[in-house]
Amino acid sequence: MDKIIDEFLNYKDDHNNNTRSSYSSDLVLFSNFLTLKKIKDFSSVTPKNIEDFFTSEFLDTYERLWKNKNGNVTKRFIGHRSKSSKNRIISTLSSFYKYLIFKERVAVSPIPKRSTVNEVVSQSLSNKEIQIIFDFIKKENFSKTPKRDRLILETLYYLGLRVSELIKIKMVDLKLQSTNPYIVIQGKGNKFRDQPVPKVMMENLLNYIEIERKIFTNKNVESDFLFISNYKSSAKIKRNHLSRQQINQIVDKISSISLNNQNLSNKKSGITKYKRISPHMFRHAIGTHLHKSGIDIIRVRDHLGHSSVSTTSRYVAKEKGKASILEKYGPLSKK
Repeated sequence: MDKIIDEFLNYKDDHNNNTRSSYSSDLVLFSNFLTLKKIKDFSSVTPKNIEDFFTSEFLDTYERLWKNKNGNVTKRFIGHRSKSSKNRIISTLSSFYKYLIFKERVAVSPIPKRSTVNEVVSQSLSNKEIQIIFDFIKKENFSKTPKRDRLILETLYYLGLRVSELIKIKMVDLKLQSTNPYIVIQGKGNKFRDQPVPKVMMENLLNYIEIERKIFTNKNVESDFLFISNYKSSAKIKRNHLSRQQINQIVDKISSISLNNQNLSNKKSGITKYKRISPHMFRHAIGTHLHKSGIDIIRVRDHLGHSSVSTTSRYVAKEKGKASILEKYGPLSKK
C-alpha cells in the first residue's frame, strides 16, 4: 500500500510541501487503520470499512510526540481532531480513490458522497475586534519582541496571508524602494503574487528590520527570512524561519489577551466565543472587510491568492459599497 500512496503523491505533484505532507499523513493514517482491520489492499475496502474509519479513534484523536536529541520521547500529547481536520482527511480519501479509479485499480469508490465543504463555517474577527487588537499591539509593552509580533498580525491581516506564506517571506522578497512598495508572496502551487504594503504598516515593518531583527542576527548568525526563529543549535548557524506552531501561539496569545482585556470576545456572558484565535481568522477577516467596504469579489480573490472565486465567496459577506482597494485597504487604514 505504501507504493500506491507514493504513486498518488507523485501524481498530485503539489509543490506545496505542507499540502503534500497533509496528503501523506492522511493516507498513512488510513493505511494504519486498514492494517489494524487486517485489510491488505485498498481495493478490498468497502463502504462499511469507511464508515468504521469515520467513527474510529484513528480519525477522532491524534498523538503528538516531543523527542530529545537521542530520539527518546520526552513528552506526549493526545488531542481530538477538529471537524475541519476530519473533513480534510475525508477529502484526501475521496481524491485518492478517484485516482485509483482513473488508474483502474478499483472499479468504484467506497467513499460515500457527503457535503463537507460547508459543514464548518470559518470564524472571522469583526472590525471592532480587529481594531481592539491593533490598538493593543501599538503599546509595545505586551511582548519581548513587540515590533515583530505586531508585524506578524499586521501582515496576516493587511496582506491576507496564509501562515505558510507568512513564514516563507525572505528579505529579498521585500520590494520597499518602489513608489508602491510590495512583497513577493509564494502561494499555493508555487504561484507568486505581488502584495502591496499599505502605509499603515510600513513604519513598523522598517522599525522591526532595523531594530528587533538585528537582535536575532549578528556576525555569526544569518538568515534569509523576515521572521527569524529564536532557536539555534550552534554558535554559527543560518537560522530558519519561525514555525507554524510559533505563529499560532503568538497570534492566539496576543489576540486573546487584548480582547479579554476589553471584556469583548473570548468570554462573553460566560460563553466562549472562540476556542482559540487562529492566524487564518485574520486572513478571513480582511477578505470579509474588503468586500463589505465595496471591493469587487474578483479583486478580493486576487488579494487573497485564491485560484477560484467560489473559494473567495465563502470568505466574504454579501454587502456592497463603494471604495478603492488601494485607498481603503481595509477598515484600519485611516489613522
